Parts: sequence; C-alpha cells; structure tokens
Amino acid sequence: MQTELNVHSTDYDLHRLVIWMILAGALVTSAGISISVWAEYQRIGVEVFFRRADLLGDYIHSPLAYVYNMSLISAGSCILLAMYGLYQLKLGDFSHYLSLSGFWVGLSIILIGVFPINYLDEHRLVSTSFLIGTFVLHLLTITTRINHKEICSNSLFVLAILGFISASGLIYQLDWSQLDFKPCPHDKLEICWVALNMWFQTNVTMLWCILLALNVRKLAINNTQVRPSK
Repeated sequence: MQTELNVHSTDYDLHRLVIWMILAGALVTSAGISISVWAEYQRIGVEVFFRRADLLGDYIHSPLAYVYNMSLISAGSCILLAMYGLYQLKLGDFSHYLSLSGFWVGLSIILIGVFPINYLDEHRLVSTSFLIGTFVLHLLTITTRINHKEICSNSLFVLAILGFISASGLIYQLDWSQLDFKPCPHDKLEICWVALNMWFQTNVTMLWCILLALNVRKLAINNTQVRPSK
C-alpha cells in the first residue's frame, strides 16, 4: 500500500497537495500559537488562558506577537492551496462548496495575521469574516456527511457539529453594531466564556483540517487500489 502511494501519479498529485498543505497549515498554526502562549504565560501566568486568543497578536503587549501573526499568515496560505487542490479534485458539488468555504476561512486567517488587534477596525471586520466562515464551513461539513460520506468521516462529522455549536454561540454573543465582543474581566481570573469559546473554536478548526487531510488520504488510497496501474 505504501509503495503505491509513493509512485508518482498525476491522479494523486492533488491529493498530496491537499494532504500536505492542510497538515502544514495545522502544524504551523499550532507551533505559532504554542510559542506565543508560552511566552505570554511567562509574563502573566495562567491568565493567558482566560484571555481572547487574538490578544496574542497584539504588537504592543504580546512579547511574540510577530510569531503568532506570521504563523497565521503562513497557515492561511497553506489552507488556500489545500482548498484549491480540494476544489480541483472534483468530488462533487458539495466538495466544491466545502473547498470554497475553506478558502474563505483561509483568507480570513491570513487577514487576521495581517491586521492584528492593533488595527482594531480592520481586525474586527476580518475576525467576523473568520467567524462566519467557520460557521458556514462546519454547516457544509455536516451537510456533506449526508451526501458524500466518503469525504466526511464519523469523527469529522462529530467535530463539525461541535464547531457549528461553538460558532453559533460566538455569533450569538457578537455585538453586531461594533463587530466585537464585550470585554472580559481579567482582574480576578474570572472565567471569560467568550475567550474559552474562541480558544475552543480555534482548536476545532485545526482538528477539522487534520481530519479532512486524513479523509482525503483515505480517499486517495481507495482510488489507487481501485484503478489498475498503467
């Protein structure tokens, strides 16, 4: 099986693009966030986990904001390439819609890195775009499960439901007049549910990418086994 996957094939090139770009994007994002969280933890301790994730991109107060923002730009670029490959695979209409929503999310991630919280108006706009994009992405993933089970596995389906619930909660809490959330109290380590939900949504999005890559790999293996070698 592994030998078949190592054989160069134009049919498998797009699968490889999707798999490796998604995994690269998830790896870069997790590395950038982990490094930034660790640096902020050295400064304020466990309070970092009760603050919104986008505060890590604050060039004034976050010690490694440039690492966080560059990781978002790199990860978003990887997701764009992966969604282009997924679109070109032509797995059906729903896969096209899924890839377009993923393209939307990837572009929003890039713009969040370009416009961190220091650029407040632009940041609010692109963060809202990311939120709506993830809402649509998880909704389409759930719908894809009904029409294309080979693309959406059970684990990806469950993750999409959790992501959909999380995104719905954030949309409900969003102040649409300002495209922002109410400030969280930080003085007594009070639980900020918006911040926790944002962290949860960030992790769900990364896990979604990894599970999608694994599903595409499984699909590629099946296609390789079905098609006779020429």
